[in-house]
Amino acid sequence: MLLAQDARPQLTETKAAERLGLKPGTLKRMRNLGRGPAFFKVSRAVRYDPTDIDAYLGRRRVVPANEERA
Repeated sequence: MLLAQDARPQLTETKAAERLGLKPGTLKRMRNLGRGPAFFKVSRAVRYDPTDIDAYLGRRRVVPANEERA
Protein backbone atom coordinates (compact mmCIF):
# COMPACT_ATOMS: atom_id res chain seq x y z
CA MET A 1 0.00 0.00 0.00
CA LEU A 2 1.32 3.44 -0.92
CA LEU A 3 1.06 5.88 1.97
CA ALA A 4 0.72 9.61 1.44
CA GLN A 5 4.13 10.36 2.96
CA ASP A 6 5.74 7.84 0.56
CA ALA A 7 4.08 9.33 -2.52
CA ARG A 8 6.41 10.81 -5.11
CA PRO A 9 5.37 13.75 -7.26
CA GLN A 10 3.45 12.49 -10.28
CA LEU A 11 3.27 14.06 -13.73
CA THR A 12 0.05 15.04 -15.42
CA GLU A 13 -0.56 13.78 -18.94
CA THR A 14 0.50 17.18 -20.30
CA LYS A 15 3.76 17.27 -18.31
CA ALA A 16 4.57 13.65 -19.17
CA ALA A 17 3.97 14.31 -22.86
CA GLU A 18 6.18 17.40 -22.67
CA ARG A 19 8.97 15.37 -21.05
CA LEU A 20 8.67 12.77 -23.83
CA GLY A 21 8.56 15.38 -26.59
CA LEU A 22 5.03 14.34 -27.60
CA LYS A 23 1.65 16.00 -27.82
CA PRO A 24 -0.77 14.99 -25.05
CA GLY A 25 -3.09 13.46 -27.65
CA THR A 26 -0.29 11.24 -28.93
CA LEU A 27 0.46 10.02 -25.41
CA LYS A 28 -3.25 9.34 -24.85
CA ARG A 29 -3.43 7.37 -28.10
CA MET A 30 -0.37 5.32 -27.09
CA ARG A 31 -1.98 4.60 -23.71
CA ASN A 32 -5.24 3.50 -25.35
CA LEU A 33 -3.30 1.13 -27.61
CA GLY A 34 -1.47 -0.40 -24.64
CA ARG A 35 1.82 1.25 -25.52
CA GLY A 36 3.93 3.89 -23.88
CA PRO A 37 5.06 4.32 -20.29
CA ALA A 38 3.27 2.88 -17.27
CA PHE A 39 0.64 5.14 -15.73
CA PHE A 40 -1.76 5.45 -12.82
CA LYS A 41 -5.45 6.07 -13.26
CA VAL A 42 -7.61 7.15 -10.35
CA SER A 43 -11.13 7.89 -11.46
CA ARG A 44 -10.58 9.99 -14.61
CA ALA A 45 -7.19 11.38 -13.61
CA VAL A 46 -4.15 9.92 -15.39
CA ARG A 47 -0.73 10.38 -13.79
CA TYR A 48 2.78 9.24 -14.66
CA ASP A 49 5.67 8.50 -12.33
CA PRO A 50 8.80 10.36 -13.53
CA THR A 51 10.90 7.19 -13.03
CA ASP A 52 8.55 5.31 -15.39
CA ILE A 53 9.01 8.05 -17.99
CA ASP A 54 12.80 7.82 -17.65
CA ALA A 55 12.70 4.00 -17.87
CA TYR A 56 10.53 4.20 -20.99
CA LEU A 57 12.99 6.56 -22.64
CA GLY A 58 15.90 4.35 -21.60
CA ARG A 59 14.33 1.31 -23.28
CA ARG A 60 14.13 3.25 -26.53
CA ARG A 61 17.77 4.31 -26.51
CA VAL A 62 19.55 3.29 -29.69
CA VAL A 63 23.33 3.11 -29.93
CA PRO A 64 24.57 3.33 -33.54
CA ALA A 65 26.45 0.22 -34.65
CA ASN A 66 29.63 2.20 -35.40
CA GLU A 67 29.88 3.52 -31.81
CA GLU A 68 31.38 1.50 -29.01
CA ARG A 69 28.96 0.51 -26.31
CA ALA A 70 29.82 1.80 -22.87
